[in-house]
Amino acid sequence: MTSAGARRPTSRGVFAIEEEELLLPDPIALDTSFVVEALIATQPLHVVCRVFLDQIDASGVSITTSDLLSVELAEAAFAIALKERWGSSWRRHRTDGRARRRAGRLLDDTVARYETVLASKDHIPVPVGEVTNGARGFMTAYGLASCDALHAASAVAAGAKAIVTIDTGFAFLPSTALLVYTDRSRVASCRNKRPH
Repeated sequence: MTSAGARRPTSRGVFAIEEEELLLPDPIALDTSFVVEALIATQPLHVVCRVFLDQIDASGVSITTSDLLSVELAEAAFAIALKERWGSSWRRHRTDGRARRRAGRLLDDTVARYETVLASKDHIPVPVGEVTNGARGFMTAYGLASCDALHAASAVAAGAKAIVTIDTGFAFLPSTALLVYTDRSRVASCRNKRPH
């Protein structure tokens, strides 16, 4: 509850995906971090992200993704399976045949579910090669990591006004470039990172 005369904090272009009345722009961009959580049931934000993915589906808005997403999704699924087996030492065991079989199954299952999601929606894919200049611009202007910059440049190239992500790095972009839709626990951090 706010006291008399106190102002509500501004959104700064960052919104919680748990908000029931959240408006969805068309198209809306998806980042790998969100898709991983939405498709892999063992992830901590799976339920929240799955519900929001279903909300996107029900709304009928188009989605856009960088072609980089499918490669990052495969890597994330592979790494998750290795972490389940080896914990914090998973990188040393990347070539272990026993872990690779489980990793391969999770990778295949996750990629198949992602392809099903894409098949059920109006999807605007953006080839990486078409946005490399824009990505470099986001890196130098705002300090985005290369992969985040590619996702942001892809979103902008496709005409998206917002990106759905669990990665707070996108908040370094001004809200005029992209709105950020994220889970409630990251909203304050994202708003603090937004340029003034």
